[in-house]
Amino acid sequence: MKAIVTGGAGFIGSHIAERLVNEGYSVTVIDNLHTGDKKNLKKISEKIKFVQKNASSIKTEGKADVVFHEGIYSSSPMYREDPELMGKAISDFISILEYCVKNDCKLVFASSSSIYNGYPPPHTETMFPKVKDFYTEARYPMERFADLFNQMYGLKYCGLRYFSVYGDKEESKGKFANMVSQIIWKGLLDKELIIYGDGSQRRDLINVGDVVSANIIAAKSGENGIFNVGNGKSYTFNEIIGMVEDIMQRKIKRKNIENPLKNYVDVVEADTAKSREILGFSPSVKIKDGIKAAYEYYKQLKKVPDIL
Repeated sequence: MKAIVTGGAGFIGSHIAERLVNEGYSVTVIDNLHTGDKKNLKKISEKIKFVQKNASSIKTEGKADVVFHEGIYSSSPMYREDPELMGKAISDFISILEYCVKNDCKLVFASSSSIYNGYPPPHTETMFPKVKDFYTEARYPMERFADLFNQMYGLKYCGLRYFSVYGDKEESKGKFANMVSQIIWKGLLDKELIIYGDGSQRRDLINVGDVVSANIIAAKSGENGIFNVGNGKSYTFNEIIGMVEDIMQRKIKRKNIENPLKNYVDVVEADTAKSREILGFSPSVKIKDGIKAAYEYYKQLKKVPDIL
């Protein structure tokens, strides 16, 4: 079996690529290294083909059995800084869709829980997205295009709406990294963590290992559609900080400021029934175990990101 992983040098993509190699797949990684880093692939660098280009370059690759599309600009602040990323992300995705139809291969792609911004939890796949930010306006059209290509050309696909993904190998994302990573980094550097508001905003945390499992399950399934990938339980930032402090055995300096962002996501919490009942996916990593593993990884690095 041959797999292509776009964004495969990034946080989630590199974990997917490594799991695929371990399962015996022939793996091609396509990554422009926007937020990825080839060091994330060092364990498997001799076992994969690496292409340093945009995801749209998939058009020149040979036939694959499955494509994992993680090479999408992946953080809301990126789009606020450069709204043209919306068009770039959608254009790349159309190239992915055309490739998968031409080669009759399954597509598994990353969507986002940010689509639920403006709705109270629990968040279910049947909710119709509200207009909230540039990031969402790039992700939701991808889901619709995938469905359109399914209806018109028989595309086989699963779009996975990731909730708050945390874990190791996220340092190349810097300021765009998950809150768990940023809390750990501030603790290791003994520097001040900036919190918007009073810290009562909530996130549904899911470990990157579970996200990889969801991708593999989706790739092997005969199902098409959109599925939540979360734990079904949310935690406040204050609770997350407390868990990190317990693991690190130290207090983390923090400063609460007024939230400067419009359309900020206050609460995300997945309804996991569809992914559990149709895909057969259920997360297995306990939150404190996952945070401890991430801490142990970052603790052994020579340097962690020093971000504002």
